[in-house]
Formats: sequence, C-alpha cells, structure tokens
Amino acid sequence: MKANFLKLTFFMATSALILTSCVNDDDYGVPTLECIDQSITTTKTVQEIYNQASSSATLYTGEDIIEAIVVSSDMGGNFYKSLYLTSVDGSLGFNLQVNQVDLFTDYNVGRKVYIKLDGLYTQIRSNTLQIGALFNNNVGQIPTLTFRNNIIRSCDITPEEDLVQRISLSQVNDSYIGKLVELQNVQFTDASLNQTYFNTGNVDAGGQTLTYITDSENETIQVPFRTGSFADYAGTTVSSNSGTIRGILTKFNSIYQFVSRYETDINLTEERIGGAPAEPGEGESEFAVGGTDIVFAGSLTENFESYALAQSNFPKYVNDHTEGQRYWQIKQFPASTGNKYIEMTAFNGNEIPGQASKSYFFVPVDFGAANSFTFNKEIRFMAGEALKVYYITSANYTALNTFNPANLVNITSSFTGLVYPATGQSQNTFTTAGTYTIPSSLTGTGFFVFEYTGTSTITTTIQIDDITIN
Repeated sequence: MKANFLKLTFFMATSALILTSCVNDDDYGVPTLECIDQSITTTKTVQEIYNQASSSATLYTGEDIIEAIVVSSDMGGNFYKSLYLTSVDGSLGFNLQVNQVDLFTDYNVGRKVYIKLDGLYTQIRSNTLQIGALFNNNVGQIPTLTFRNNIIRSCDITPEEDLVQRISLSQVNDSYIGKLVELQNVQFTDASLNQTYFNTGNVDAGGQTLTYITDSENETIQVPFRTGSFADYAGTTVSSNSGTIRGILTKFNSIYQFVSRYETDINLTEERIGGAPAEPGEGESEFAVGGTDIVFAGSLTENFESYALAQSNFPKYVNDHTEGQRYWQIKQFPASTGNKYIEMTAFNGNEIPGQASKSYFFVPVDFGAANSFTFNKEIRFMAGEALKVYYITSANYTALNTFNPANLVNITSSFTGLVYPATGQSQNTFTTAGTYTIPSSLTGTGFFVFEYTGTSTITTTIQIDDITIN
C-alpha cells in the first residue's frame, strides 16, 4: 500500500509539473499533455520477426522497425519490468523485457509504439516471441539508460475495448499468447477459494500464488491464474462468483498461465456455476478414506511394503481428493517383485487431456516430539510441477473431515532435493527429497500433507516412498 501511495504521489506531482508548464498565461482551461509524433516508417511486421526468431537468443543487426500496441500494464503491480504488446492487426502477441518500473507512465494500454530492433535480441520461448537485451544466453531486460532509444511511443492510442479478445476457456491456445484476453463464463475452482489471491502459504518456485480458473462444476478444464505479492488485489479474497476475467495469456514451458493487470480485470458478479461451494472445514469429507487408526507420534518409518497393490485405503493415513476422482495409490516396480510406493498422476493417455486432480495424503505427526520429516521421491513423465508439501495442525484439521486450504502451511521449498526432470523426461531411481526441520515453535499434533495438483496439461507422475519422521 505504501509503495503504491508513493508511486501515485510521484506520478501526480510529475504530471502536475508537466501540466502547469503547458498552461498558456491567457488560458486557464484544463491543459493537455503535449505529444509530438515522430515521422517513423516501419520496415518489418511482428509476424516477420517471429518467423525468423529461434529458440536461441539472437542479435538483431538490421536497422528494422516494427510497430505494436501495448496491452499489459504494471500500474496494478502484477507485471514487473515487462511489457506485452500485440501487432497492430491483433494477430500476434509478444513480450518486451525492460529494466524499468512504472512503465505504464510512458507505455499505457492502447499506446502504439515503434520498436527499433538494431542491437536487440530476439528469441522464441514457450512459443512466445521475446525481445530485449542479452542476459545469461537468453533474452533479458533492455537497460534503463537505453530503452527509450529502442521503444518509441507514438501519439496513437487504441481504446482497450478494441484490443480485448473475448473467448471461452476451452478456446485457449497458443494463438492468444501475449494478447489481452477476456475469459467468458468462468470462475475459480473450489480448491482456489477461501484464500487471498496472493497467499504466502501457497506460492510456487517463483514466489507467486497460482489459483485456478475453470468454466464448469466438474472443473475439467483449468488454467492457472498467477498473482504476485505486489498486485493491488493480492490481499483480496478469491471470489466464489462467476463472470469474466481479463488479462494477458502467457505460457511457461507447456503450461498456460493467466495474468490480470488490476483488480477491475476480475469481474465476477454472477452466481457461481453449479451453486455455492460448501463451507471449508465443516463436517466429514465426502471422499476421504482410511484414517481409522491415526496415531500422532514423534517417529515414523513407512516404506509401504505391507500394503496390497492398488490399495488406496490406509488405516494409519488419510487419503482424500477435492478435485477429480483419483487417490494416492500403491504401485510396484518391477511388477510383482519390486519396490512398493504411493503414486499419483493426472495422466489419461497420449493425446488425451489430463484429469483435473487435487489429491491429498495426510501423515499424522506429533510436532513437539519430532525433529525432522523426510521422504524419497521419483518423478516421471515430467509435464508440469505437480507436488507440494504442507503441514496442518490438529486445530485446523480433523482426520476424515473437510479442511480449509488456507490453513495448509507450504513447506515445499524446504525439500531442496525435490528437483524435476526436463519436460517429457523421467527419473529412474528414488532419491531423497531433502529434509524439513521442524521448528521449536511448532508444537502439538497435526499432519504432514502431500498435495498433487493435475490439470488438462499438468500430468506428471509423482511417486513417494520411505516417509520418515524422527
């Protein structure tokens, strides 16, 4: 809030100075900002630059100029040192990296700009054209002192309503990457509710919170909605209503991610599709199994060898799901003679979208009597990061009951060995995920929780073995 106030104060003060200097001594009407349009001729189209770019950052040496229209904005705090633009015909979106904050003051939404490419680098990453300077062999930010030489604003401004492309969630594809998109008839998944858009207990490796947009009660299609801590709506509770969500469609590896610019982009004012969701943490879970012999102990060693193949009901643990119909389940490799472990995957088969899934495995623990928690993992058929690890106290969860996801405390980052293979690749042995050291301030009883999240595109197979509490 303080940062936004200072930003606004500076902008207003600067604007006041500029406006004052523009007032004619004999005219006390409302002044206007002067805009001097430069005589610039474009020599290439955005599509031509996209066609000649490659997956490697490549220096552009021709004295070519393209024109494009700004569609993103960092005014709301959810974009940082980055601009998304579309070609003037709206056919192609792309990204500019710039080492400058408050870009909205020069490059506001709808502003047409000219980009001088000479000396910049181009690259295709996640099927997105990126333009900028070189950084660690990839496209990075254009330096502060030079970006205005490369990105020249014109006086032309296109109304936002002429730029936005309205589509359904099922229509999301690569042709909309980098564009201003409004998703129609959507809402957030049940598991995304009862938390704020940015939740410190639910962040990914980039420090952002991913909630999920869906368009139906069964939540078959889901698109991650990405929010950072500086977004002006970071502390707002995720809406349970349905409606439209506007923002920029991006892509990370093979996963689409949707990024809104301001809170007003989230226009959820209609009744929820499928009716109001159940209140969190009230009563028994409809789908929880096992949990008939829960023991809160300070030590545990579980290698799953005593369980039957395909078993999902474990008396000592709770197995539950809030999306989809899949549980963590006993698997064995090699078949019949090999090692046993629990496995979860959203994979449905080649050329078939993954099964939207949110599955939980609860392991009871006496936090006050234990010092550490560790496990082994094997990650196969990598298609997106699917595993998070949490703890939840008994004050916030009773075995076999429903729970509020906001009460899960994310400890995933403590497991430094929880490394994923390259996209499409698999690990072939179990290795340690690392160790979580239980802080002395954490006392009483509760559960460690393995959470698997799968979508139509996140289908990675997660295998867990040798859970150890000491």
